[in-house]
Amino acid sequence: MADENLTPETGAETPTSAPAGGDMMPRSEAENLLKALKAEREARKQYERDLKETKANLERFAEINPEEYTRLQAEAAEAAKIQAQYGEQRELLEQKYSSQAQEAAKEAAAAKAALADYQKKYALEKVFYAAGGRTDAADGVSFFDMMAQQVGGNFRHEPDGSLTVVDAAGDPVLDKESGKRVSAEDFVASYKLHPIYGTFFKGSKGSGAGLGYGGTDANGMVTEDLSGLTPEQLFQRAFS
Repeated sequence: MADENLTPETGAETPTSAPAGGDMMPRSEAENLLKALKAEREARKQYERDLKETKANLERFAEINPEEYTRLQAEAAEAAKIQAQYGEQRELLEQKYSSQAQEAAKEAAAAKAALADYQKKYALEKVFYAAGGRTDAADGVSFFDMMAQQVGGNFRHEPDGSLTVVDAAGDPVLDKESGKRVSAEDFVASYKLHPIYGTFFKGSKGSGAGLGYGGTDANGMVTEDLSGLTPEQLFQRAFS
């Protein structure tokens, strides 16, 4: 028929639709993966063969020389025991020296803090005496000790040895008029006019309002404040 003559007889199969290219693994990667899996399988089989052979050799050795086999087993058990004990001892030693190291670090930190306090106190003591602070003491307590106990927290000791006057937040205190930092010397000297702390200084004049004294003389004795008197009044008091 005419329709049959028009149909080519090629004998080829009708091609099927291939999966999208994005879902296919490259052939080279697939081959490498298969090789890796095959190598892993062969390695596992070889390990199983070696293990089986070793076990068989041990069993034959135990039959041929049971005393030696028993001795080797005992030595292996003893070695395992020693190894376990060594591990425990090493852990104990590590814990021991770790604790000692921590304790030493604490002691070092405490010593460092004590040294910092000493350096700060020494720097403040120099400022106190430079401002005319009294050097006498009684019962192991000096005027500087009492002063430092009250105002020591107002200072920060700097790495260069200087002192910075700070507020409660740890910020430097600034002079309200100049805007500059208040020096440690000026801060300590300002207490010379204090009604109580003024007595800690030689020859200072405390404010003494209503307290009946004006400061101390060079020997630390309470004196009267005569700065408000006129020359005539001073003359009259000298001969009264």
